[in-house]
Amino acid sequence: MRYIVTVLAAACAALLLTAGPAQAHSSLIDSTPGFDSVVDRSPEQVELVFNQNINPAFATVTVTDGGGVQHSGGEALVAGDRVSVAVPEPLSAGSYTVGYRVVSADGHPITGSYSFTVTAAAEGAGPASGATTPALPQDTPISTPTAAAVTDEPATEKQSPIALLLLAAALAVLVVAGGTWIAVRAMRRP
Repeated sequence: MRYIVTVLAAACAALLLTAGPAQAHSSLIDSTPGFDSVVDRSPEQVELVFNQNINPAFATVTVTDGGGVQHSGGEALVAGDRVSVAVPEPLSAGSYTVGYRVVSADGHPITGSYSFTVTAAAEGAGPASGATTPALPQDTPISTPTAAAVTDEPATEKQSPIALLLLAAALAVLVVAGGTWIAVRAMRRP
């Protein structure tokens, strides 16, 4: 019986020792215009900065007004950890939403959105409505970049494959330990 307990304990230890540490995923760390910022004139482009390089083949950034009208133009330009998109026409006074969907170098998709406000009306620009509507699904709460790094973790936290693997290993250890305990108790009874 001791042999079985020793083998099971060694197997559990091997499972725990071979499990690697969870890898940190990419996240948005800065933006121009910034999160919830108020700017006095229309930006010529929107730039996002991530903590890892971004795959140029999978980068989308949009700028929309409260009515859902898109104001960004062309493809998103990727330079390492920076992604930018031009704003070809001046934005009128109002609130705008920047939506982004990119894939980092580690293959992790990053999706989110944030708002900024333009206070001065641009010459020749039409009126923008005051409410904001995200261009992309808003999966991501964003914190103020000046207070902390902007995060891409969803409100209902999704587990990474590594975290799920660690959870499964921990559950397996508990099941094996519980089964061993029951077996030992059963063998001690007369």
